Parts: sequence; C-alpha cells; structure tokens
Amino acid sequence: MTDEPQLYRSAEGDYLSRWKRVVFLDQRFRDGSFPNATELAGICGVSTKTIHRDIEAMRLELSAPIEFVKAENGYRYTDGDFAIPAATLSERNLFALMVAENAIANYEGTPLVEYLREAFGKILSVLPGDVREKHELGARAIRFGGLPAPRIRPDVWNSVARAIRDQRAIDVMYRKPGKPSGTRALHPYLLVVRERDWFLIARDPDRDAVLTYYVPRIDSVTVLDEEFEIERDFSAAEYYRFGFNAMQSHADADEVVLHFASDAAHLAQERAWSPDQHVDVDHDGSARVRFHSSALFAIQRAVLQYGGEVTVEAPPALRDGVRSAAERIIASHG
Repeated sequence: MTDEPQLYRSAEGDYLSRWKRVVFLDQRFRDGSFPNATELAGICGVSTKTIHRDIEAMRLELSAPIEFVKAENGYRYTDGDFAIPAATLSERNLFALMVAENAIANYEGTPLVEYLREAFGKILSVLPGDVREKHELGARAIRFGGLPAPRIRPDVWNSVARAIRDQRAIDVMYRKPGKPSGTRALHPYLLVVRERDWFLIARDPDRDAVLTYYVPRIDSVTVLDEEFEIERDFSAAEYYRFGFNAMQSHADADEVVLHFASDAAHLAQERAWSPDQHVDVDHDGSARVRFHSSALFAIQRAVLQYGGEVTVEAPPALRDGVRSAAERIIASHG
C-alpha cells in the first residue's frame, strides 16, 4: 500500500489511466512481491473488480502469463522474460502521453510533480528503445508556458491532501498580505489550480462559510482527529457558477458587459470570458461580451491586463474600479 493521496487520478474509463495501471501491474508482477487485487486496488485508487478486469484484459489482449499463487496470496508472471508489447500504444496514445508528460509543468511548486515524474519514468522505462527515443524527441516539441509556479511546502501539501481524502478537520497557520499570521480551523473540501496557482476551498465553521485560501500562504497544517462531512448542498460547480477564472465572491452576481473595439474583437471571440457568456458582434466589427459574475475584483485585473483594449460598460462598480486602478497606475508612472 501507499500513503500518497489518490486525489488526482483520471476517470476509470480513460484509456491512458488504464494503461498506467497496466504498466504498474506489469512491474509488480515482475518484481516478485506477489501483490493481490486488494493491495493493487488500494494503490491505484480503483475497485478490486477493476483490477480483475485489468488482469483479464492483460491475459486476453497481451497474452500476459499471469497466475495466482495461493501460497503467496498474490499474482506473478510464470515467464520472467515477458514484457508488454509497445504495439498496444498507438500513435495517438503516444502523442497523448507526450502532452500529459509535459503537462507536469502545471504542478511545479508542489510535491505532486515528483510523483508524476516518477510515474511517467516508470511508464517510459518499459517502452522499447526506439519508441522511447521517438517519444523523447517529440516531447521536446511541446512546452507549457506561464510564470514560474509559487512554492508550496511539501508538508503543507501532503497534510492538506490527506485531510481532503480522509475528510478530517485541520488547523492552519494562514497569513494574509499585510497582516500577521493567524490560526484557522477549517474543513477542507477540494483543491483548485489556476495558472499554476493552487487554492484550497474549505468551510470555516467559525464563520459558517465556504471560502477560498491561497495555498502558498499556508505556513503550517495540523490534521485533527475530528472528522467532517461535506455539506449536502455544496457543489463545486455551483460554488464557481458566478466566479471568474477560479476566483469567487459571496456578493450578488452582476451582469457584466465588456466592449471590444473592432481591432480588439478577437479578444472576445478567441477565448471565452465565462462559460455562460453571450457575444454580440456589431456591424462595425466591434463586439460585446455579456455574462454574470460576482468576482468583479478578478474581472478588473483581467480587463487591466489588456491596456485599454477592453472597455467596461457595466456594472458601474466594475467600471469605477478599473478607472480608479488606471489612475493609480498613471500616478505611479508619472
């Protein structure tokens, strides 16, 4: 068994997820440890029924010589020279593997990146040399950009992940900009990543509210014996329904109207600002984006980054906020 949290696995129906399990099972059947279905299911984060299906598929599709040894209460290969044929990976599968391997960059700054690199290393190690070389050459042609990831303390990350998995309450030492650190008792619900920034969504029993916490600002975590249940009416989708770019506010949602001049209309058409947005294109080529959101502070930052190419038409509070921020920028660069 392993203590690593199983919070980040893909859905069981995903082919790449199944292939990762098959590769892992292949290694365990060859290392002489005689793993059983219960142990393998716990490590892979799936049911024993899924493991039995994987084993049967390996026997039928890959002609894997797997046997169950009653004396050891586990599985092994009867042929120590057996290896999974690389032909089971199509060109499409290999390309998906290349993209997924490079996507590890999105987890920089967290201990998860080491777990993922180790997992991909194991997968690549069982591929024939020519296939592995082709993969490595192709992988260099894919890169995930962005600012460097903020660092998260490994002990903080592991404690938060374990508490979410086990639904255990935590005490955290949390610091807000310009204020001294303070202790907060939380019920951690889930982790959210946005542009390499990680956020903890947790319920604060003292404030009777579900709030968002920036993980790099957590200095320490103590996992308590107290267990909790996620509120029945909590839904991550509903929590972010009127948010913006993974940010959320408990204020009432306003209708947001953004105007894009004709030479900037592509900013409205190439990338969505909200899942429920409506885009109108005028006869002069300009565009308006309409959606509802309560996270006006996050929209303000997004508008400002385009340096005047986006005009806020509504709500007035957002328009005033952008104007005030722009005036401060002018004053500080005068």
